[in-house]
Amino acid sequence: MIPPSLHSLLGLCQRAGKLVSGDLAAEQALRRRRADLVLLATDASERTREKFIHLAARAGTPCYSVGTREALGGAVGKAGRAVIVIQSRDFTKGMIGILEREGLAPVSGRG
Repeated sequence: MIPPSLHSLLGLCQRAGKLVSGDLAAEQALRRRRADLVLLATDASERTREKFIHLAARAGTPCYSVGTREALGGAVGKAGRAVIVIQSRDFTKGMIGILEREGLAPVSGRG
């Protein structure tokens, strides 16, 4: 489940044009070092999880596992999404604060 405050902030971030979602767009943002935060769905495939955890680590970008594909997609007004990349330091600060208050820690390693 996505905390309500994070859900609202994701919607605001989408409307501001400060996030990309979906595998291809997220991968491009990470490779181009235009990512400030990666959010992975808890029900993403193991291959997808490993791929984005590795890409985020290489880019030095924090990566959190939160919500289902359906919940992440719904928060940004789209169909199910396995990964969302935030491209704003200000939004990232707010989201990390929410995630830490919820007791979530960044994911690391190879899944």
